Amino acid sequence: MARLPIVVSLVFVLLGAARLAAGQPVPCPSSIPFGQNPKAGHMATVNGIRMYYESYGKGQPLLLIHGNGGFIAAWRCQILYFSRSYRVIVADNRAHGRTDDGTGPLTYEQMADDLAAMLDQAKAGPVDIIGHSDGGILGLLIAIRHPSQVKKLVASGPNLRPDATALVDWFLPSTEKIAKEAEAMMAKDDRSKNWPRIRRQNELMLNEPHIPLADLRSIDAPTLILGADDDVIRLEHFVEIYRNVPKSHLAILPGATHLVPTQQPEIYNAFAGRFLKQPFVRPTTKQAFGVQ
Repeated sequence: MARLPIVVSLVFVLLGAARLAAGQPVPCPSSIPFGQNPKAGHMATVNGIRMYYESYGKGQPLLLIHGNGGFIAAWRCQILYFSRSYRVIVADNRAHGRTDDGTGPLTYEQMADDLAAMLDQAKAGPVDIIGHSDGGILGLLIAIRHPSQVKKLVASGPNLRPDATALVDWFLPSTEKIAKEAEAMMAKDDRSKNWPRIRRQNELMLNEPHIPLADLRSIDAPTLILGADDDVIRLEHFVEIYRNVPKSHLAILPGATHLVPTQQPEIYNAFAGRFLKQPFVRPTTKQAFGVQ
């Protein structure tokens, strides 16, 4: 079997891109050229880079944030679903898609600040946010660093630190292998892929994030922590995040993987959409049982 391109970046790029690369049917077929749509596209100048984003639909602004190695088109299932009732805004993150790489190290904090600045230029705030994988990390950081811009947050598949307490055992070694291969291809002056970008993206996952629990406790926005029962994020890490975000709910989707937004978009969209539409509550089983 032919190997998928390394730009798939292991599991953090959504399944739509992987299927496209393998010649398989892309989920949620549409004639809309997501990520290359001049009718919906905009370019914002933020923090010294040009950031590309697209906007669909009308209503409460909803920011979608893709994962590592991803791009706007990876959110096709969510754009089609949520643009029926929201003004969906979806960007290529720094060093992804049509957005510039910029200079200096690639950090989650910088990427979160880029998105916050883009929202200001788009005159869209406060927004609801759905972020997956690296996008979940960025959603948490926007809620921490730019709290006035966030109404509600769905953070799916995030991690707080790049170690074995947060990630399954095989993930970091596999990511390091990709980063080293990119380095080797750069040394050969190979131009078949954007190896410098691939290296930066994978080194980001190896070295970051480092989000203190105290920072999570500062998040005021109602938040849904969403994961899969066979994720690359450890189940106990999802629980750790949930227990430290004050107004949070937790959902672990059954029979799902880290690629649930495109493998099972119906259940992913239903859980995320239900949370965004219904006010945050904190029911307790003790109260439900009528125990005094």
